[in-house]
Amino acid sequence: MLVYCSNSNKSTTDFYYDNHADSVAYVGMKTCATCHQNKHQTFVHTGMGLSFDSATRQKSSALFGANHQVYDSFSDLHYYPFWENEKLYIKEFRLLEQDTIHQLTKEINYIVGSGQHTNSHIIEKNGYLFQAPITFYVQKQKWDLAPGFEGGNNSRFSRILNSECISCHNSMPDLIDNSQFKFKTIGNGIDCERCHGPGELHVSQRLNGQGVDVRDEIDPTIVNPSKLSWDRQIDLCQRCHLQGLNLLKDGKKFTDFKPGMKLSDIFEIYLPEFEGNQSQFDMANHSQRFQMSKCFTSSNTSDLKFTCISCHNPHVSVKITGSEVYNTACSQCHTKKDCTTPPEQLIKASHNCVSCHMPSSSSEDIPHVSVHDHYIRKPSDKKYDVSQMQKLVGLYAVNNSQPEIEHQILAYLEYWEKFDKNPFYINKAREMLLINDYPHLWLKYFYLKEEYEKVTQLSFEYGELDAWQNFMMGESYARLNQLSQAIFYTENAYELEPTNQMFSIQLLKRYIANGSLDKANKFGDKLLNEFGDNASILNSLAKISTLKKQYLNAEKYVNQAYQLDADDLSIWETYFNLYIQLGDDKNVLYWLNKIQEKQPNYIESNQLDEILDSLKD
Repeated sequence: MLVYCSNSNKSTTDFYYDNHADSVAYVGMKTCATCHQNKHQTFVHTGMGLSFDSATRQKSSALFGANHQVYDSFSDLHYYPFWENEKLYIKEFRLLEQDTIHQLTKEINYIVGSGQHTNSHIIEKNGYLFQAPITFYVQKQKWDLAPGFEGGNNSRFSRILNSECISCHNSMPDLIDNSQFKFKTIGNGIDCERCHGPGELHVSQRLNGQGVDVRDEIDPTIVNPSKLSWDRQIDLCQRCHLQGLNLLKDGKKFTDFKPGMKLSDIFEIYLPEFEGNQSQFDMANHSQRFQMSKCFTSSNTSDLKFTCISCHNPHVSVKITGSEVYNTACSQCHTKKDCTTPPEQLIKASHNCVSCHMPSSSSEDIPHVSVHDHYIRKPSDKKYDVSQMQKLVGLYAVNNSQPEIEHQILAYLEYWEKFDKNPFYINKAREMLLINDYPHLWLKYFYLKEEYEKVTQLSFEYGELDAWQNFMMGESYARLNQLSQAIFYTENAYELEPTNQMFSIQLLKRYIANGSLDKANKFGDKLLNEFGDNASILNSLAKISTLKKQYLNAEKYVNQAYQLDADDLSIWETYFNLYIQLGDDKNVLYWLNKIQEKQPNYIESNQLDEILDSLKD
């Protein structure tokens, strides 16, 4: 059944839902199904219901076999997905004249994606999730590098996923305290409570025979999206169907948002604004594109309220939703007389409004995928010059028309850092900072500009900086060879976020550089136990063992590190230094030549002369 939203529903813009309280727990979809079996039976077949699950043959939409492999020419690595004993694996390997010179196999624990567009693959280790480097693209029926891994950006099996990612693609995650990365539990697909809010209070009341009559009142224990105001409906959908730069408000987490809340109270979503051609879009920007439509902007200033659920029934898969459903939504405002399309073209399009007014096309960010553009507008034969897309106006918060200046500046800095190195963004941040002085944002600006001395000249009270700000201070002092200060700030960052691998690994390296070998050894063992196999941690332990003259341990650790990342120059350097200590001239020369071939200036010329002279002796 199609859901229409009109002013006959009670406005709940200021309505407070009791299940917004932090004390109300999520109960899981199976509990919801005990009373709402009819909704559950159809929902589990939707894109949301199929969004995330354990890696099984039933879940996978992919093709397998010797012909289904991926080759990354930038890294010279091959990837081969296969099943063995009902478990899914991805094998990474490198060939030299048909001989395998590198091989690494990882078990896949989860598959992301409903199978309508893609299947991506997730590895779980001790509560941490990592994205595998290849994805199956369902529409093209082919394997290829995962989005963001192309063009020399293959991070192999090390791309760690955080709460921002998982909280869109799955049921609400449960993380350990003070962590963005370590999950207590991992769900099996987007569930009822992502749109209705946590259900503990609702279930408790209903089981006790309590609760309001929903025919006359709004039930405060559970959210019915169709009874939300139109802007809160849009907020609910664009929580996940709006891809951009997400900036959390102070003290907030991505898991804090619940249906019925104002999204901008939790975080703002920034996108670049261009003049001219508006034909290109990212795959998950349904909400932004929809809000550009005249259908949306006109209706939500009048009695008619036109939102996502005016066309989409979230309980029913789009695969079985007929075109007549969408046509009916259009006909609420438009009659057949409005349509100027010639009859023969209408017949060809099966009288489907969507096919003309929301054409399907490729997205900018995901290869091999075609999706409907939710910018509803009249078809146009006008040809745009792609260069028009480069006429950048600035960034804007899609879900907040009046963002604070501080947030806007941070958005420009982070957009430059994470998405686009166009100098426009960072220059705009500086321009705004000169007018609005925010020391913590100057810290980030100077750090991104690699003006490390200016970073260290900033003054902050103890405890004033967050984890990332402490980390940037530590990195800046390290670049200036002020090691004690670098350690101080990096320790602060680690204490605030001990599950952040980057903080942990940098702190370990600082302990080694400072000569605190026993402390480094103990810390390295702790990290290895926490994060599992990690090339950087293993390599650091190999360096510690070499310095402590524990050469058997050193060789064991560096061999393990090399198996995980055979292209890491710092691992080659560890081999080189280890074999110098062992007096193994043959291996010293082997690793020296590899290092010099890859990066000729890696070892300074005077050091190189000393090394070569010692080998002659």
